[in-house]
Amino acid sequence: MDFKLKQLSHFKYGLLLVVLFSATFIVGYLGFESYQARQWGSASEVNWRDLGELDYVSGESSTRLKSLDGKQVKVPGFMVPLEDNLRKVTQFLLVPTPQACIHVPPPPPNQMILVEMLDGHEVDVNFGPIWIYGELKIFSINHQYGESSFVLKGIRIEPYQ
Repeated sequence: MDFKLKQLSHFKYGLLLVVLFSATFIVGYLGFESYQARQWGSASEVNWRDLGELDYVSGESSTRLKSLDGKQVKVPGFMVPLEDNLRKVTQFLLVPTPQACIHVPPPPPNQMILVEMLDGHEVDVNFGPIWIYGELKIFSINHQYGESSFVLKGIRIEPYQ
């Protein structure tokens, strides 16, 4: 009888550990999901009309666009790889339409965002529409395909839905 009591006691102890571990895992996971939602829930959605309000000749822009400089944003668009490796990239251009591919002449600077993935993180090349999340900077930069009026430090991409 004493042996069965010890077995039952060990079983209860093991079950208690499993329940506590599971609860800790679930609370941690939900906390992380909540953190991500708070972080990206505050990201401002930027559309190409907003970006078009930058006069790339004079450098003047709207109040709304100025307020987004240095902020976390999400922008829809199409990826144009700048690197030869067509599977994964760390840097690419984001353009508003698939027809805005890089050709002669290239799109105007306020219709191209140079995306540099944070810490050189590689992302899969995606030729469909995407959302890119990251920190937007109003900053003119020249590259092999022309000039971009914006640089975005990319955190992540996801398919546009």
